[in-house]
Amino acid sequence: MGAQTISLFRYLLLGILNLRLFVLVFILVVLAWIFSNFITELAIINSAQIAQALLADFLRYSLVFLTLLLVTTSVAEDYQFRQFERLLTMPVSRWQYIAAQFLVIATIAAILCLPVLLVISFSSSIEIALYWSAALWLEMLLLGLLGLLAILSLEKIPLAVFFSIAIYLLAKLSGLIGQMLTESVRLSDGSTANRVTEWIFNGIMHLIPRLDAFAQNDVFFESLDLVDLLFGQLLTVAIYSLFLLAVCLMDFYRKEFNL
Repeated sequence: MGAQTISLFRYLLLGILNLRLFVLVFILVVLAWIFSNFITELAIINSAQIAQALLADFLRYSLVFLTLLLVTTSVAEDYQFRQFERLLTMPVSRWQYIAAQFLVIATIAAILCLPVLLVISFSSSIEIALYWSAALWLEMLLLGLLGLLAILSLEKIPLAVFFSIAIYLLAKLSGLIGQMLTESVRLSDGSTANRVTEWIFNGIMHLIPRLDAFAQNDVFFESLDLVDLLFGQLLTVAIYSLFLLAVCLMDFYRKEFNL
């Protein structure tokens, strides 16, 4: 079973890795470096820290979106070329496909994080570079699994990407949205409609990761316990990853393919 899963993982990974991907990553790194240097010239105070944070965030959002596209496109091609039908005629279980996809997402995220580690280590300390790269890997892993679930369920790249980005942005903006709803309830003297909206939003927030589950760019501006931050994110991502993998597996098993 393990050998079959590894073989499937290698097959899927080779379908994603190519020269164009590495060229694209190189271009993104260069653009991030140019952008951060430009901001350094404009900033009046804390220019170095601002440049480092912008560099890290530019790479974060670019590579997260790239990971999402790679995952959804790979699975969509399996649908398009009827790869699932071929796989299921072989001695390969559906759970092995999901396990292989998990390994692919983890490997792609690790590969994409390597240039981030190198670039940030040049502009900041190696400790911050290690934290940010590890935290970004967890962030990319989480969104990659969300994209896997979305493409398995929706089977269309635009819908899967839109759904995944919507959940991602909702999680990233959860603190701001929560403050806005709280202030809205206060200004409206606690109207029923606003309170119901706040309760619904708080219920949704219990189902998706919060902002502290992602890499924190506060580390560029103040001294924080990097190990504690990373451990908290690791715990959150582990819980959500197991949940997403379980849902992916259930959704994949319920599907019927024309064998």
